[in-house]
Amino acid sequence: MKNTKRILAGLTALAITCSFAACSSDSDAAVTTTASTAKTVEINTETLSAEDEGKIDDVASNLLTGELENKTIKWFSFYDPFHASGSGNTKALSLELFETKYGGEIEYIETTWPTRFTDLSTKLLGGEGIDFIAGGDLDGFPKGVPNGQFQPYDAYMDWENPLWAEWKELNDMFVMGDSHYLIVPQSTVGQVVVYNRSTIENMGFDDPADLLEACEWTWDTFRSMLVDYVDVEAEQYGLDGWFNEKPLMLTSGVPAVEMKDGKLVHNLMDPDLERVMNFMYELNTTGLVLDKNLTEWKEHPEYIGAGKELFYIGGMYVLESAPEIWTETFGAQEDVMFVPLPKDPQADEHFVPAGMEAYLLCKGAQNPDGVMRFMECILAANADPSTKEIALQKVRDDYGWSEEMIEMHAIVTELSRTNPVYDLTSGVPSDFSSILDSGDQGVRAAFAGLEWATVRESLVDVADTYINDFNTSVENMS
Repeated sequence: MKNTKRILAGLTALAITCSFAACSSDSDAAVTTTASTAKTVEINTETLSAEDEGKIDDVASNLLTGELENKTIKWFSFYDPFHASGSGNTKALSLELFETKYGGEIEYIETTWPTRFTDLSTKLLGGEGIDFIAGGDLDGFPKGVPNGQFQPYDAYMDWENPLWAEWKELNDMFVMGDSHYLIVPQSTVGQVVVYNRSTIENMGFDDPADLLEACEWTWDTFRSMLVDYVDVEAEQYGLDGWFNEKPLMLTSGVPAVEMKDGKLVHNLMDPDLERVMNFMYELNTTGLVLDKNLTEWKEHPEYIGAGKELFYIGGMYVLESAPEIWTETFGAQEDVMFVPLPKDPQADEHFVPAGMEAYLLCKGAQNPDGVMRFMECILAANADPSTKEIALQKVRDDYGWSEEMIEMHAIVTELSRTNPVYDLTSGVPSDFSSILDSGDQGVRAAFAGLEWATVRESLVDVADTYINDFNTSVENMS
């Protein structure tokens, strides 16, 4: 295929310039791109070479400082990303650094996904000194703060540490009152648009990667391609994926709910949010979204590989597996490609739905200093060039990604670092979240064929009440 072996240096430079300069003439600023996976960097402890061991020692010595009196931190979760995997010989590089520098260890205390917050409350009431839990799903923050589950970490943070310099602004996005609660050592790639290049070429379309390079990968070209492709009678379907609404919504740069100036706010009346909701409503009502009534309410990403579907929106995890797995779904290895969500043509920046690696410090933590030192180990694992190369090699070896896919991941990673958008709908009090996230009356209603103006009017008063009550509960904490 014409794009399979293309040289990508130009794509990277131009796409990043387009993304961050909004196709303006101000493209002189240098942008450094780095490719990394959204997953924790792992090392094989049995095959680690003496050279790599030396690199790890160097990272521990050069990037990490201080000592740690209490060596153990207690991790409470339904999964353990840090210790040995099923193969029994891999662990997180951040843990290796924690062990090497501080003699530290992570005690894993297991729970289940559906019971983790109620189990946490029980543990906290029992004074068990749980230290930290995962916060990247944004379903425990901010509601867990006035519920008494989490505490600020400001007293244990050294913002002067160069490791935190790049991430201070991101952490500031989640300030509540005057305090930081959500610890974010890195942003990650959220959702992307997966497609098959043979399908694109057979239709005579411009490749979305080329459109991104030309600053033309926008809602308009995205929609135009769907219009030209969809033909249900010929089994040609348009956009697939579960919960496409939120990723598309966030390309407007406006989340439904966010923290602003230390308070929880909603943006339901924002004109940019209305515009993206109308865009999604049009996609649905003109038949450009796969009608799951026709597919027993199942998504069908395998239609991409079969040439029966144009675009699939999903997390990077859909491609983070052995190549025989993702190629079975999306098609031949040389045909599968992805790009960021399309840009809002009226926005100044190319906003993207971003993920994050994030944690919450539990109320009554027995070793908050240890947690913050471990956070610095995560930062160090992602900052050093030698550790980045370990991550890149894992992508090549384990996932079978082409250099072009790796380069595109670098572009999306930069967008996720520079123009990330996060929505806190899942993290507000449950009664409010169930209303706001409803496919019948909430922010996903556009894909149910409901006009935003009608939905919004039914939500605004309820949102005002819940948010005012929440902010009052936070103020009463002090």
